[in-house]
Amino acid sequence: YKKALAITPDYAKAYSNLAATLQALGKFGESESNYDKAISLKPDCAEPYFNKSLQKLLLGDFASGWDLYEWRWKTEQNIGKKLDISKPVWNGQKDASVFLWAEQGIGDEIMFASLIPELEERCSNLTVKCDERLIPLFERSFSEKINFQFDQNKVTEDSYDFHIPIASLPSIFRPSLDSFKQASGAYLYCDVERAEELRKTISKDKAEILIGISWNSSAKQPGAHHRNITLSDLAKHLHAPGVRLVNLQYGDVTDDIIKLKDDHGIEVTQVPDVDNRNDIDGLAALIMACDEVISIDNATVHLSGALGAKTKILLPFNRNWQWGTSGSSSYWYNSVELYRQQSADDWEKVLEQLKVH
Repeated sequence: YKKALAITPDYAKAYSNLAATLQALGKFGESESNYDKAISLKPDCAEPYFNKSLQKLLLGDFASGWDLYEWRWKTEQNIGKKLDISKPVWNGQKDASVFLWAEQGIGDEIMFASLIPELEERCSNLTVKCDERLIPLFERSFSEKINFQFDQNKVTEDSYDFHIPIASLPSIFRPSLDSFKQASGAYLYCDVERAEELRKTISKDKAEILIGISWNSSAKQPGAHHRNITLSDLAKHLHAPGVRLVNLQYGDVTDDIIKLKDDHGIEVTQVPDVDNRNDIDGLAALIMACDEVISIDNATVHLSGALGAKTKILLPFNRNWQWGTSGSSSYWYNSVELYRQQSADDWEKVLEQLKVH
C-alpha cells in the first residue's frame, strides 16, 4: 500500500487499506491517521469510517465508536439488508411503540440482545424481529409482553411508531465501559429440565467433569479463519482423566471427531438429540449441562456467555472489537474468561495457558 501511495499519493482506498492493515498489526495510532487521510481525500467513502469505528470500539472509545458504526450500512459488509421503513428511527423516546430488528449473525443477535430489557422498559409496546432459532430461548428469558417474530411480513408498519436495528441500541445504552456492567450477567435462561436430562444422558459418573468444546467459525468477515483451531490441538490439551469432552460445534463434524479418535484415541461425545446449528434452545441446555465451555470466537461462545456459563474463549491476535485489546475479562459477559494470542496464529501458548488454569 505504501508503494501504491508513492505512485499515487491521493489514492484514498490505499490509505484505507493501509490503515486496516496497521490496525490488524496493533499499530492503532498510525492506523487512525491513515483512516483520517482516506476520509479527507474521499469523504463519501464508507469503508474507512466503518473500519475506524471498529478500532474505536476495540479501544473502548464507545462514544465516538458507536457514532461511526452507523456507516456499516453503506459498506459491503455481510450484515444483512437494511430494512426500508418509512417510520423514524427510535432514539430514546419514552412510552413509544418500537420495532427492533436483528442484523448480522446469530452470535451478534445474542450479544446485542442483552440490551432488550433496557429498551423494553422505555416502550409501551415492543416487537422484536430475530432469527427464528432464538425465539424459544428469547420468549423464556425476556418479558412476556414482547412480541417476537421472525417473518417480516407479520410486522406491519402501522403496528409501531419507531424502529431501530439491534446493533444501533448500544449508541443509546452503552456510551461508556461502566454502562455495560448492568447487563453483563446471565440474561438468557435454558430449559433446566432438559439440561439435567442431557447431563444424565452424557455421563452416568457424577464426578466426571464435562467440558463443552467448539473450535470453528463459519463467519464471512475477512480474516475470520484466524479464529479457528484444529480439534486435535484443542482436544489434546484438554484430554485428562475424569474429563469428558462434549461437542458444542455446529455443523457436521462427525469426520473430525472420528479422526480424532482414530489418530489420538480421544473421544468427544456427540449428542444426537441436539442439532447444534438449528436447535439453539437445545444447544443452550447442552451448554448448561456442561461444567464449563472452551471455545473459539463464534456464536457458541456468545450463547454460553449470555447464559452465564463458565466459559473460556480462545482469541486470535487480531481479535474482534468486542473483546478489547487486553485483560482476561469480558465487559459483555462476566462469566467469560479471555485467553489471547500474543502473536499471530500462535495457539500453542494459549493452549498452555489453559493447562495452567
